[in-house]
Amino acid sequence: MSAVSFLICDPSPALQTFTQQLLSGYGFDAAAIKTTSNPHAAAEIAASMNPDFLITDWFAKESLTGIALHQAIQKNQPTCQFALLSPEDDPNYVLEAEQAGALFLLAKPFTADAMRSSLRAALEQLAPSHPVITQKLSAVTSQPRPRLGPIQIPSLPQFKAGDRVVYANRTEVVKHVILRRGELVLQLDGIPGMVEASKITRR
Repeated sequence: MSAVSFLICDPSPALQTFTQQLLSGYGFDAAAIKTTSNPHAAAEIAASMNPDFLITDWFAKESLTGIALHQAIQKNQPTCQFALLSPEDDPNYVLEAEQAGALFLLAKPFTADAMRSSLRAALEQLAPSHPVITQKLSAVTSQPRPRLGPIQIPSLPQFKAGDRVVYANRTEVVKHVILRRGELVLQLDGIPGMVEASKITRR
């Protein structure tokens, strides 16, 4: 039974973490849940992982919007499904999301329960083509469900692509921001590899 992969793309590291925790709660492999803060980085990640499900911000002001990101991913992964997080509750966003085939659209700000229920419904829609999802959903449903308190989302420093920062006593420019297994790491322009956010300060 093949694994299912997920790609979460949103400017908020806290929202990335929350969504990642929800998926991990179903028993999906953490290594198959990738996160990033901007659509261009997401496109690069998707090229190597071919995600089955994309959850993305609308990115209305980016040259690569959330819908365009999904369309780009589908060139290599035609079966990839997606969901959108919009900046506001606007009927035009709803119509455009429906026309693009989004499994759900949540307008920010939304509650944790709204994300939980929307994600559950999306997984149920994906299940017929991914037997492993059916197995995960059944396992969770068959277990007693204790009343859980709110998920604790870590407070992470806020960085975005283009920020000027100080690393190793030098001024650098942030190229990509990625949350990797709960740890915020940055790719700096001209610096190979990833750098932990804790080693970087704002300029």
